[in-house]
Amino acid sequence: MTWNLIKLNLIAMYNAQFRGRKAKKKKNPITVFFIGLFVLYIIAAMLFSFGFLFFSMCGPFFNAGIGWFYFAMAGIFVFVFCFIGSVFMVQTIIFNARDNELLLSMPIKPSVILFSRLFSLLVTEYIYEALIVIPVFAVLLITGHISDIPAIGIVFFFAASALLPLFSLAVASLVGWLVSLISLRLRNKNIVRVILYVVFFALFFWLYMNIMSNMNALIMRGVEIAESVRRTIFPAYHFGTAVAQGSWLSFLIFAICAISPFILMCYLFSRSFFKLTTGERSAKKIVYQEKRLRASGTFVSLLKREFKFYLSMPMYILNTSLGAIFTLIFTVVLLVRPTVLTEPLSLVASISPNLEIGLICATIITMLSTMNTVSAPSISLEGKTLWVLRSLPLQTSNILFSKTTVHILTSGIPALLAGIVCLFVFKISKAAQIALVLMMPLSVTVLFALLGVVLNLVFPRLDWINPLQPVKQGLSTMLVLFGGMALIAALVIVYVFVLDFRITLEVYLSICTIAFLVFSATLFLYITSAGSRRFEALL
Repeated sequence: MTWNLIKLNLIAMYNAQFRGRKAKKKKNPITVFFIGLFVLYIIAAMLFSFGFLFFSMCGPFFNAGIGWFYFAMAGIFVFVFCFIGSVFMVQTIIFNARDNELLLSMPIKPSVILFSRLFSLLVTEYIYEALIVIPVFAVLLITGHISDIPAIGIVFFFAASALLPLFSLAVASLVGWLVSLISLRLRNKNIVRVILYVVFFALFFWLYMNIMSNMNALIMRGVEIAESVRRTIFPAYHFGTAVAQGSWLSFLIFAICAISPFILMCYLFSRSFFKLTTGERSAKKIVYQEKRLRASGTFVSLLKREFKFYLSMPMYILNTSLGAIFTLIFTVVLLVRPTVLTEPLSLVASISPNLEIGLICATIITMLSTMNTVSAPSISLEGKTLWVLRSLPLQTSNILFSKTTVHILTSGIPALLAGIVCLFVFKISKAAQIALVLMMPLSVTVLFALLGVVLNLVFPRLDWINPLQPVKQGLSTMLVLFGGMALIAALVIVYVFVLDFRITLEVYLSICTIAFLVFSATLFLYITSAGSRRFEALL
């Protein structure tokens, strides 16, 4: 029974990620190609990033006689990466799984159900860990420092790496349970989850970028920092010592630190699994107050409907609004610690007379705006209930434009705020640059909002099983995402290699903004005519 549950959980996780269509239908090879290309790009980018990071550490640490610190840093990164990757999956797979009550009604021990779900999460954590462990070991081979490690140390490296996800999963399970309790007591729990997601990812990227920017200081003060790690994070110290020195005692201490919390967590959760997954949590009761009913227009009602759906799915927000999130982070950093960005941007602007600070700000915000894909899966997300929307006496163009408006508002407002902050922080006074900082990101936002809907009309995906499948794997989403990257690359290539600085960057960006608006007008006319007829034919 345990193995059957494990197999079912693994199959469900695989289907949720890769099998969105009915088995009888053959997958579009173009979709498979883009999905595979995107997955390979993400994996390669992660492996290269971590490889470059640990390559910078390996030589200096081993030469300074603190090779154990190299492995300690690897262990810390594995823990943080696995924790962030699984903390919210714990909440979904263990505490809020839809089939919890069904399984508990069967003659199956709660401990068996819990173990099967934890095993599925462990498989995911081992995949996350491989993205760090592989570069760490590859760097040892490339630099030749593998010879500085005893043979038993290599065995300890892989054995300790196998135990490390147990510790991260134990901590993630505890935090996931606390997040589940907190979010269930709040009315806007989805917004809270999005904020927590962003905070965790921001902390991880802050840690990564802070280490990269202070790499020289980390190397020069390696002995001092290593001593601090030895005193405060002793599991990481024993992880590194077990590998670098082949110490059986350190490996035993680390194994106890990794396994004990996991066993304790399994014991506590198995004892109270029924209560944790089915017990009712108290929530704030809302007292009904009689109010005047306000009627909204057709378009406003559709817009409210789209916003409610958008806000109801935290993963929809995170996967389609990364550009907006990074834009808000960019804005907050400019307000709180402006020197973090003003100094490097001013240094870039001093390279060439064409690179004025206002034009650089306009380009950065525009680039971030192209990362948003809110409208690209919006039609596909209607799924099998599309007929309900079409059965209402609504103008088709209003339905489609309500989807584009959500994209424009969620992406355009952060871009506008960032532009206004840039004007004041960098004291941009030229009228043309002021217009570009404000208008260029908004023009590309409108373009991608309309383009997302048009591409989703051409490549709809209505027969999904999990709503995240059209968000993550839909061809229209892939085309918009890669299209944004291609657009930015093409604009840079054209200006640098084709125009060869024959016109000023200010004029060039102004021409690009006008081109975005013209293309947007073309897509707008298409949606009102042929696009509307195509939408009606989807039924």
